[in-house]
Amino acid sequence: MEWYDFGLYGVLAATLGKLFFPEAGGLVGLLSVYGVFAAGYVARVAGGTVFGHIGDKFGRRKALLVSALVMAVATFLVGCLPTYAAVGAAAPVLLTVFRLFQGLSAGGEFTASLSYTIEHAPGNRRALHGSFAAMSATAGILLGSGTGSLLFSVFSAQEIHDWAWRIPFLLSLPLGILIALLRRILPADPPADLHKKSAPFVRVVRGHPGLIVRGALLGWAPSASFYLAAVFLSSFLTDAHLLGQRDALLAQTLAVSVIFACMPFAGILADRFGRRKMVLVSLVACAAFAFPLFLLLERGSGALDFFAIGVFAFLLSVGFGPFQVWLAEQFPSDLRTSGFGISYNFAAGVFGGTAPLIATALVQFSGNPLAPAVLVVVSSGISLAAAWAMRETGGRALR
Repeated sequence: MEWYDFGLYGVLAATLGKLFFPEAGGLVGLLSVYGVFAAGYVARVAGGTVFGHIGDKFGRRKALLVSALVMAVATFLVGCLPTYAAVGAAAPVLLTVFRLFQGLSAGGEFTASLSYTIEHAPGNRRALHGSFAAMSATAGILLGSGTGSLLFSVFSAQEIHDWAWRIPFLLSLPLGILIALLRRILPADPPADLHKKSAPFVRVVRGHPGLIVRGALLGWAPSASFYLAAVFLSSFLTDAHLLGQRDALLAQTLAVSVIFACMPFAGILADRFGRRKMVLVSLVACAAFAFPLFLLLERGSGALDFFAIGVFAFLLSVGFGPFQVWLAEQFPSDLRTSGFGISYNFAAGVFGGTAPLIATALVQFSGNPLAPAVLVVVSSGISLAAAWAMRETGGRALR
């Protein structure tokens, strides 16, 4: 449910641009709506800090409960928002405010859930169990993307513009209440540092600054590549008139589906061969395939477009789940949700969340549809350097 909104927002980006930024129009309007999307991701860094403190100080379960309720309410209120036509400039301002709350919630959600999962997993199956947390996040994005695709299949473009765009956002409230009720029955994890005087955030920044930076750089390429595939591609294909809106949404849904399906297998391999090897292979493969991907999208047929997107999603999935588990395992247990939360959310929020905005701007200013591949290649090189400098954690006990 936490990630349902993020997939949904990407699918409805063009519609939201017309409703909340009508004066911008066209690509500038899309840039504006992606800017609001990026703002929600930047807020994840703050969310990782806030919910990391809660998770390390009072237990992971409490962080998970609060984050679910914040996300449900904020997403529901997006569905209640008046549009620009009704209230003018207040509409995009309110949209941005609720996106910030969504980002704050998401910043604590994933890192707390993955930390909780690997800490309760057998030592030789942590990457596999951690992949289930990653799968649930991907499933949420897939659900949002699929719901958006269904919306365009059931309603006309005019009906979606007039009122039907609200339906998927309004569904988040009953989902959020259900999730909160389910999480109340999770086994509680004892808080680790109630007697520590300094906050977990202060201790992890003082004690592990280099690890935080390396972790953020490690996550740059996987995060940017994921959000290009899961959020950016449908708008890119539609705006460039390479595919119709329905086919573009199906292609984006295919990408997320491939990543989702491959995650447990990548987790099994990471438990067998190590996290480091899986991440290195994935980064090299994504960098090598980036330019062929966008070249095929620009010049290929519909079938070839689907093939190229599926291959890229597969190459990304090889290291996407293992990198998340690998990063979480780097931090000691009493600081895990804080350290992992700050590092991972900086990667996913600042680097990943801004990727659709940067890719759209690169295409706009360069006039070259291959420009987004530059972002993939450059970020992969930086993440490779970070991965090379980090120790393997597979097969070792958690600190």
